[in-house]
Amino acid sequence: MARREAGPIAGLVIGGLMLVGGYFLTYRVGKPIRDKAAASIAWPATDGRITGSKVERVKRGGEDKATYTADITYEYALDGRTFEGDRVWFGDDYSATDASAFRAAVGRYPVGSAVKVHYDPAEPAESVLEPGPTLSGSALYFIGLGLITLGGIIALSSAGRLLLVTLALAAAVGGVLGSRRESREDFGPRQDDPARDFERPPPRPHGGPSGSEGADDDGIEIV
Repeated sequence: MARREAGPIAGLVIGGLMLVGGYFLTYRVGKPIRDKAAASIAWPATDGRITGSKVERVKRGGEDKATYTADITYEYALDGRTFEGDRVWFGDDYSATDASAFRAAVGRYPVGSAVKVHYDPAEPAESVLEPGPTLSGSALYFIGLGLITLGGIIALSSAGRLLLVTLALAAAVGGVLGSRRESREDFGPRQDDPARDFERPPPRPHGGPSGSEGADDDGIEIV
């Protein structure tokens, strides 16, 4: 029976870990990125210039194993201060075996070209060339939501199975106790049960006054 209980308990542990991990990815990592990307639509823009633009191989290997990313940098000036940025869109800090998206980005921003840089007015060093939420920038958010959903399903399912196992154990124990009680009622107390001594009538005296009370067990009256 202990082996059958291990499944639901393991499911509760796995489901709980997925819920915790999903919550962290969704609300501690993914949501702040999405919120900042959404807020960047309203950020002011200033003139900037591309200082570097190339497709970079991140992982060495054969053509089918190598991963790529875009390395694009730019600079812009605000209130006499010069800032540097390297974010093209929110969520562009990843690599992939397919370099087509990165080649397209490099083609849009060649070195020396003028660009509009959107910056956070509360933190001018925070900037982006293409404001707004993107699929890659929302990936962690949706992965976290998926973990929360799957973890909740696993935890609830395991809790239900554990409840069924507990009820089955309780029913089995109750059946055994009920069977023992019914067996005792059907066959009565044991012949050697000391409790029967209290149910026997007291012995009748051999002597006493004449009359019916003075007769012995054989019906002979003692004079």
